[in-house]
Amino acid sequence: MARMPRVWEHPPNAAWTWRERLQNPEALSISPSSSQDPPLILELGCGTGLWTVGVGSQKPDRLWLGADIKGARMWHGAKQVEALGLNNAGFLRTRLEDIELYFGEGEVSEIWITFPDPQPRESREKKRLTSPAFLKRYRKVLQEGGYLHLKTDNTALFEYTLEAWKDNGLNLERCIRDVHHPDERAQRSTYEQETLSVLTTYESRYMAQGLPIHYVRARWI
Repeated sequence: MARMPRVWEHPPNAAWTWRERLQNPEALSISPSSSQDPPLILELGCGTGLWTVGVGSQKPDRLWLGADIKGARMWHGAKQVEALGLNNAGFLRTRLEDIELYFGEGEVSEIWITFPDPQPRESREKKRLTSPAFLKRYRKVLQEGGYLHLKTDNTALFEYTLEAWKDNGLNLERCIRDVHHPDERAQRSTYEQETLSVLTTYESRYMAQGLPIHYVRARWI
């Protein structure tokens, strides 16, 4: 995996920040290049990486980085990045519990959590990617006013997330219980249309089963 273009498997035992990595000519970049740092959007639990590739193709003015520990799945997205010649999309293979070790304060503009393992047992709450334990990690790397997004088919996880995020000071700015309902699609902003219309591998399966897809966007203010 690490030998593929724009795939990183850096051990978190040395101090470095993502912006420093971007100085590497093989790192992510936007075209045309800009003197300003482009927004960096992080997808956690990216699986096969199809969402990262899809939004990277649609939004070339931003940097898109998918993170997961399962390299065999991520390989599919990495191959697409290579085939499409995308400079603004890539992948980080790491334990998500270590995610704050890879970024400096305020380096990440948005975090997307796409169809995570719901970890339904109460004893596994700290493993949920939307839990207070992970919120502490996200707050270290998100820029001021940066957004957190969740897409899931799991209603129990969705309801848990709404409560956990409110209890931890997040303002829930957008809450959709059926993303692909025609009435909801008609209300989307341009950015929502570009990001919510790109399907993950799991999302396609759930939609084929007729399951509603839930979405929430929130931020600390």
